[in-house]
Amino acid sequence: MGTLGKPMSSDPERELTPALIRGPEGTVEIIEQGELAPGLEGTLCHHVFADGEDRRESTIVLTSVPEGVAFAPALVCRDREEHGAPAQLPAERWEQTELESTVFNRRYLLLTLRGQDPVYVREIFSPALIDWLAHDVPAGFSFELNEGHLVVALAGRAEDAAALERLRSLAGEVRRRLREEAVEESEDGNLFDESEKLARIQGALGAASFDMPPPSVQAAMAGYRRAARWKPRVLLTAAFWALIFFALAALVISLLWNPFFGIVAGLLAFPTGFGIGRMIGSSRYKWNGVSVSRLGLERFLREYARSHDLEMGDRWRFHARNRDLPLPGTAAHVMAGAVPGTELDGEFVTFGDAAELRSHGTEIAYVSERPLASIATVVDLSDPARVEALRRAELPEGLHLETTGTKVAIWRPVQGNLLFDAAAFDRFRKQSEQLLARAKRTEAQPG
Repeated sequence: MGTLGKPMSSDPERELTPALIRGPEGTVEIIEQGELAPGLEGTLCHHVFADGEDRRESTIVLTSVPEGVAFAPALVCRDREEHGAPAQLPAERWEQTELESTVFNRRYLLLTLRGQDPVYVREIFSPALIDWLAHDVPAGFSFELNEGHLVVALAGRAEDAAALERLRSLAGEVRRRLREEAVEESEDGNLFDESEKLARIQGALGAASFDMPPPSVQAAMAGYRRAARWKPRVLLTAAFWALIFFALAALVISLLWNPFFGIVAGLLAFPTGFGIGRMIGSSRYKWNGVSVSRLGLERFLREYARSHDLEMGDRWRFHARNRDLPLPGTAAHVMAGAVPGTELDGEFVTFGDAAELRSHGTEIAYVSERPLASIATVVDLSDPARVEALRRAELPEGLHLETTGTKVAIWRPVQGNLLFDAAAFDRFRKQSEQLLARAKRTEAQPG
């Protein structure tokens, strides 16, 4: 039986923004969860970053602003005395924004991702908010927004009730201001612009050719690894590993027997080292700064969309249209088209739920304890009765349902986006189609 999910995490153990990074010896102590203040749901906790002699304590509120994902995927406003710049992903750049307040600029480091509309950032930081942050909040105050997750922090370990109440109030005010600005935005304005990154990807997709659409991301990645095998950088990596294998084998055997057998062993080990080095080099090769894993993912999804008569869409526009619909993460790819078996048009969407990647500045995560991605069918049923019929339906194991008004999202988690494959996509889409068709029939039945 499927369940109604709660996609936006408020788990402080997850390093959802850079401020939540703990380091190897850090800790998180939850003080309170639930409604922290009127209109503010989240988690209040003590947070410790500890890495050797580097130690930093803070008191944190973790909540969410999902409405703002389309306009501000990531934003950092940090007290300069407490924090430096966060890590960054290879394909991203943090850009500093200075506002029309010398006091604010002296006190805070304000960073956004390249591609974020500076007009929108300045709309968020209205003169009233700038003045409030510059003069009315305690020293050591910071806040960070990452993929809808909002962290509001005060330096130090706040213990007394008055200090904790002050932090709750500050978090509620920041969240209110961010939400108000996001809700007021139109679908066509101030969307995050990633055209530069997409152009690099598009320019590199032709590096490998496929006779037919790759059946999985792994198959697509294998094609790009094959295309990289003869690149000079890959061959140099292979030669380096071959020499290491030769030297190790020759040294060990020479010490155990004699130099002649050592040279023979080294020559025998040379091809193995070359093969391993070539595999490593081709896996790490980048075209125009785009990794093999990213190209494999992008090629698979584009070919899947093309072969299933789906049109690739703008993921930020998707979020702007659906800012009130609970979703299982941040949209990574949006594919629009008819939903077979119904009269509906909808969107087949892949989501990522790995905000920690940006926190650490890494492209790939290997996590076994929870899914890092999801796939979803999102449609507008236009009829509340059909939505209610769908809510009453028994969902197949592993499927979840989210609704807002007449919009519905049927989704299921996937361990990671590098495990996407066409057969699993087809099975999920078929299940979604059957549920939507069944809801139509149920709604049409009398009584």
